[in-house]
Amino acid sequence: MKIGHISDIHYGKSWMFVERKARKAIERINKEEVDVVVVTGDLTDYGLRDEYKGVKKLLEELSSPYVAVPGNHDARHEGYKIFEEYFGERFFIKKFGRYKFIGLDSSEPDIDEGHVGREQIERMHSSMDSNSVIFLHHHLLPIPNTGRERNILVDAGDILKLLSEYGVKLVLNGHKHVPWVWNINNIVVSTAGTASCERTPYTQSFNIVEIDKKIKIRKINVSDGKEKIIVF
Repeated sequence: MKIGHISDIHYGKSWMFVERKARKAIERINKEEVDVVVVTGDLTDYGLRDEYKGVKKLLEELSSPYVAVPGNHDARHEGYKIFEEYFGERFFIKKFGRYKFIGLDSSEPDIDEGHVGREQIERMHSSMDSNSVIFLHHHLLPIPNTGRERNILVDAGDILKLLSEYGVKLVLNGHKHVPWVWNINNIVVSTAGTASCERTPYTQSFNIVEIDKKIKIRKINVSDGKEKIIVF
C-alpha cells in the first residue's frame, strides 16, 4: 500500500497560500502513482465557500483517489458544514486494498484545539482492527521545534490507549506545519508538514508512506524534491 499524505494546504487569497507549490506537490504525488491520497485538514484558510470551491478543484487534479478530514481552519465561520457539501462526512471509513482508512474529525468550530469526543470513539470501537489506518488533523503527540504546546488533541491519551488496544500500526495527522514521526507502543504517528502555506519557518513538504512488512515514510521537499526517509 502506497499513500500520499498531504496536509495544511490553507487554500485562500492571503499571501500565505502559494498555489504553485500546491500544484507542484500534486504533480509529484501523481508521479508516485499512490493507491490513495490522505489530506489531513486545513484545506482552507477561513472555511469559506469560495475557498472550498478552489481547493476542491485543485484536488481534482490528483490522479489517485483521495480522502480528506477537516482541520481547525476549515471549521471556522461554520465551515464544517460547507466541508460536508464538498467532501462528505467528517467521520468515515473507506477500504483501500486490505486496509481500512478511518477519518476522524478533530476540529471544533472557531477554536484551534482538537477533540475527537465520545461519539467518534464509540464508532472507532466498532470499526477498528490492526489493518486500520487512522487519520485526523490535530497531532496526538507534541512536535519538536514548534514553540509552546497549546492545542494538542485534548483527549489524546484516550485515543492513544484505544489505538494500542486494537493494534493499530499507523496514524496520520497534520496541524503543526512541521513534519515529524513518533513510534510509540508500536504505533507510527506521522505528522505531515504544510504543502503550500508559508506560515512556517520550514520548507513546504508532503509525505509518501509505504506499508508492507515495514512502514517507510519519505518526507519530500516541495521546492527541490529532496527526500528524507524513515523506516520502521
